[in-house]
Amino acid sequence: MIKPLAIELFQGLIQAGDSDLGGRYSLLAVVQGLTEFLPVSSSGHLVLTQAALGVETAPLAVDIALHVGTLLAVVLVYRLALVSLVQDVFRGKVKEALLLGLATFPIGVIGVMFGDQIEHAFGSPRLAAVALLGTAAILTFGEWGRRRGASRASSTDEEEALTVRTALLIGAAQCVALLPGISRSGTTIAAGMLLGLSPAYAARVSFLISIPAIAGAAILRLPKLEGELGDSSGALAWAMLVAGVVGWIALRFLLRFLNRGAFVWFAIYCGMLGGGYLAFV
Repeated sequence: MIKPLAIELFQGLIQAGDSDLGGRYSLLAVVQGLTEFLPVSSSGHLVLTQAALGVETAPLAVDIALHVGTLLAVVLVYRLALVSLVQDVFRGKVKEALLLGLATFPIGVIGVMFGDQIEHAFGSPRLAAVALLGTAAILTFGEWGRRRGASRASSTDEEEALTVRTALLIGAAQCVALLPGISRSGTTIAAGMLLGLSPAYAARVSFLISIPAIAGAAILRLPKLEGELGDSSGALAWAMLVAGVVGWIALRFLLRFLNRGAFVWFAIYCGMLGGGYLAFV
């Protein structure tokens, strides 16, 4: 019985992907999957694209579906880290879990208190362009921190390097990334490296604390749907799948090249995109 249902679901997803609606959602899913994890700001790309091309804002249901897809990608890539974290908690080793929770706390408070004001910022493409220049600067500082050897702690010392101060500062960096144009992954990873974490562990902290942040944002927005799904559930499922697959590829790519100066190229890209928009649009 499970197998026929799986085949039917797969066929439905394929049909949704071939539809006009599925095609439009697929394009958004590819952009979301790439820019959610690469340090170039998915929100900044969304705002500038809509302003430059006159594209209407994506429906809320689509936005939620795309973020859930990328959330699944994070869980898949860091599944072993999540299992290890849970096992440590049951063994009484709760330090890392508590510090990760502490790093997540600031964005939860800011998101609940100033959610409406933050959403208004998404209507300002010039703000997003300026923020992309800020992302370029942040990535440059992060790469400088990596190169100067601030993150040479051995793997056995990583948990010692993650302190209450470090967790709170990384959490504060994640709050800054609520503004469109500021990359969440770039800001938090850069902050971690500047504070003495290795690139790999900084990325681990960054993406583990993104799980409750993304999930919480999606849950808070669910009541606003009000029957928005309609007949587009198949297309939404397809978009979620595409965002998840593309996000998985992008995340694996970033982790592979993070320690090879990847932030330099992303900083150049963000600087050119933000500066180019301010100069020519």
